[in-house]
Amino acid sequence: MRHQANPWITSNLWLLSAAMLPAIALVGALLYFTGWAFTFSFTDLGLTGRKAVEWSWVGLENYERLFTRKGFLESLWTTVVFVFFSAIVGQSVLGFLLAATLRGTVSTTRSVVEICIMLGWLLPDIVAAFLWSATTSQTGLINSLFVVPFGLKPINFINDFALPVVTLANIWKGTAWSYLLFVAALDSVPREIIEAAKIDGATRWQRAWLVVLPIIRPHIATNLLFITIWTFTYFPLIFAMTGGGPGRQTETLALFLYNQSFARGNLGFGSAISVAMLLIVGALSLVYLRMLREPK
Repeated sequence: MRHQANPWITSNLWLLSAAMLPAIALVGALLYFTGWAFTFSFTDLGLTGRKAVEWSWVGLENYERLFTRKGFLESLWTTVVFVFFSAIVGQSVLGFLLAATLRGTVSTTRSVVEICIMLGWLLPDIVAAFLWSATTSQTGLINSLFVVPFGLKPINFINDFALPVVTLANIWKGTAWSYLLFVAALDSVPREIIEAAKIDGATRWQRAWLVVLPIIRPHIATNLLFITIWTFTYFPLIFAMTGGGPGRQTETLALFLYNQSFARGNLGFGSAISVAMLLIVGALSLVYLRMLREPK
C-alpha cells in the first residue's frame, strides 16, 4: 500500500530549503572567489596590459616573493603591532574596564561616556578619518589647545607619530563593540556567586580575577575572535588617514594588498598576499575557538 506524504512535513521542508538558499549561495560565492584567488596566486596575472589577458603560470614564485623581497614581512609586522595595541589591548581591555566601571551606575557621566563610545562606532570611516586627521594636524585641536599656547612648535602628529595616531583612532572607533559585549557578559554573572565570594573574604581584585573572568571567558574569546579578524583586515580608516604612509609606517597587510593589486596592477602577487592573510586569520581563529571550549 502506497503511503501519501504528509502535506505539513512537505511544506515545512520546502520552507526550510528556501530559507537555506541564501546561506548556500553565500557559502558557494565565498568558495568560488576563494578558489579563484588561490588559483591566480600561482600566476603573473596583471590588472591591465598584456598580462591581464595573456597571463602565465609561475608556480610558487609569488609565495617565494613574500619572504624574499621587502614589503610583506614589514607589513605583517605593522599589522601585528596595530592589531595587538588597537584591538587586543586597546578595544578589548578598554571595553572591559569601561563596562566594569560603569556597571550598575545610572548617571550623567555614564550617559556621556556611552555617547562618546557609540559616536565613534556609528560614524562612517571616512568621517572618523577626517576628524582624527584634522585634530592631529599642525593646525589641529591638539596643537591649538596643548602645544601652541605654551610657546612650543606645532607638532604634525599624523606625520611624526602615524602608527600611534592610527592605533588610537581605531581604538576610539571600535571600542563600542567590546563595551556592549562585556556589558551583556557581566550582566550574565550571577550576583549570588559574587556575594558568596565577598562573604568568603575575597577582595574586589580577587573576585574579578578568580570569579568573574572565568565565567565570562567564552565572551572574552568571542570578542577577541571578532575584533582580531576585523582589525587584521581593516582598511578604510588607515587608507583615509595616511594611505599607508608616511613612507610605509602604517602600511598594514590590507593596504599592502591594495597597493600591489590595484596601484601596481600585480593581481597574481596580490592573490598570494590574500591567501597568506586567509591562512594567518584562519590560524588565529582556531586559537580563539580553542579558548571557547570549556576546560575539562
